[in-house]
Amino acid sequence: MITGCTHRHASAPATECATDVIVALSAMVPSDTRQLMVVLPLRSDATRGVVYLFDRHATGWSRQAGPMPAMVGRSGFAPPGEKREGDGRTPSGLFPLEFAFGYAPAMTTNMPYRQATGDDLWVDDVHAPDYNQWVRRGKTTASSFEEMKLGDHRYKYGLVIGYNRHPVVAGLGSAIFIHIWLEEGIRTSGCVSLAEADLVAILDWLDPEKNPLILMGDPRQRPLLPGWSGVASPPDRCEPGEP
Repeated sequence: MITGCTHRHASAPATECATDVIVALSAMVPSDTRQLMVVLPLRSDATRGVVYLFDRHATGWSRQAGPMPAMVGRSGFAPPGEKREGDGRTPSGLFPLEFAFGYAPAMTTNMPYRQATGDDLWVDDVHAPDYNQWVRRGKTTASSFEEMKLGDHRYKYGLVIGYNRHPVVAGLGSAIFIHIWLEEGIRTSGCVSLAEADLVAILDWLDPEKNPLILMGDPRQRPLLPGWSGVASPPDRCEPGEP
């Protein structure tokens, strides 16, 4: 059964909004993290977002790339802790980027890489003991799963977001990836999707020695991290088209 992370695209919010988010949470990010992806929704359409890439230096964070247009879940972002299997929402919070995957035997990235074949599956059956894990066909009793090699280009390149992975809790959501969008304007089922060229650039930028993390969510809903006071005035500053 393919439940899929199908995807979509739009104008970007002000860069200052992402910078405000970084400043507000800088003390919450582990000191050994020197690369951070930030995914923010647009106020005008919560299923459309933008991706920013930040590097940490001795003097603080600097923006390396972005905004890159992206699509998120068909129901937008789930507030922190509220993501559930099948709800069509992208989880909010700060998560590791575990490894890259794709159709080719290898690709240009410093991230750990795993080739996806026709025998590779990602379990989304909440009753299966290997829920939210990559498995081989015939090695699982799960009745529901993602095909990791699809009949289209979505998983040609991808990144596994470490949501609900260590430990895995049944029902809190599975198969949360960053991958290529099917085409502009198509929402996902909870993943983050981008143009192929943008994802290739991200994979080239990532360095596992810098402990890269991804921060996702809507800072207008409620704090994305425990102890974070939030952004002072994000509703207007995150509006697309603002200078």
